[in-house]
Amino acid sequence: MAMAGYVLDLPTKMDCYLGLMAKAKGPSEIIDVVQRYLASWTKERIASVQKIDAGWAPFDVSQRPLQINGALEVRCFRDAIHCHCMALREAGVALTLELVELDEFFFAASEAVENLGRVPLRAWTPATPSDRDVFANW
Repeated sequence: MAMAGYVLDLPTKMDCYLGLMAKAKGPSEIIDVVQRYLASWTKERIASVQKIDAGWAPFDVSQRPLQINGALEVRCFRDAIHCHCMALREAGVALTLELVELDEFFFAASEAVENLGRVPLRAWTPATPSDRDVFANW
């Protein structure tokens, strides 16, 4: 949990994948980056997300990443993760760092796919307040 006055930084590993997305030459390369990002998650991190998972996270019951085959699936995961974050927040449930990271990552991936990879690293701003904003202002 974040303390007042401290801003959570995105993990360096996530920054690397965001950089790869920004350099991608098309949607298929972005989707490949998304798959590699999900494959980099440890079983412990996946278990942390699955504690509050209702079947919306991009991992199966064996803690393996689900196959993402296109832009529509990236958007569907983005929407499902974000809606779940909003519901948890409204219910007063603290979000895990892993869940916040997934929310931020899939927002960036969705924007990158829709804009053919032309989303510069750190240049995007979510349309609605993100969970990272909530942690930063807690």
